[in-house]
Amino acid sequence: MTRFKRIDELPRREEVSPMIEPRDLTFKCRLHYKGIPGVDHDPEDYPLRWVVKISTVVHVDDRTDEGEEIDVGEAVFVIVPDAGLIDLLGTLSAVNQELADVAEMLIAKRPDLVDFGLGIGGDLMWISSIEVVPEFRGQKLGHEILRAALRTIGRATTLVVLRAAPLPTNNGAKNHTRENDIAKVSLAKYWKDFGFIPADGDYMVYGDDLDELVGSKRQYWTVPLALPDPR
Repeated sequence: MTRFKRIDELPRREEVSPMIEPRDLTFKCRLHYKGIPGVDHDPEDYPLRWVVKISTVVHVDDRTDEGEEIDVGEAVFVIVPDAGLIDLLGTLSAVNQELADVAEMLIAKRPDLVDFGLGIGGDLMWISSIEVVPEFRGQKLGHEILRAALRTIGRATTLVVLRAAPLPTNNGAKNHTRENDIAKVSLAKYWKDFGFIPADGDYMVYGDDLDELVGSKRQYWTVPLALPDPR
């Protein structure tokens, strides 16, 4: 499940957090990979799992140029190279259940997305998680984080998949509740603003010219959009 912690939620503390300009974000990308990437690689190690830590510098004293580097968030992107040229279901099923579910959705429910978005052999990106610290939510930094990923580690990506559903927590909304449905609607709207379109259930996809599929695929919106916006 794609993990999101209500990126669009406003800070709850009395002091207003500083606004962050995207150009001031620093991205530290880490990849641990065994062997040389290629279609002949072992399936369980084939996808590239990138862990991205995001930070910025906050100037605590306007009289000096010195600043303090602070954490803004963290994201995990899984990139499947040449996804349209491999046994997608067999490969991702060998990795973990999360990726197996993504592959099953694409192969069984939305083969048109595979043909349209991956047929030329482009890379598939799965957004495993994007988390922004509470102090900086409400600035759509999740959009900026994804935009930066697509322009760096995901430059060959032709199809992006995420699951717009909140993490189940001890104090948060549970599955199959109105609160959980409202959270899903909020997340779906958030990522629709970026350009994502519905795929199946909570899954959403993004890619060049995929909006051409929206007209014939509106039935894939399974969350009632008439629910009130929790903000």
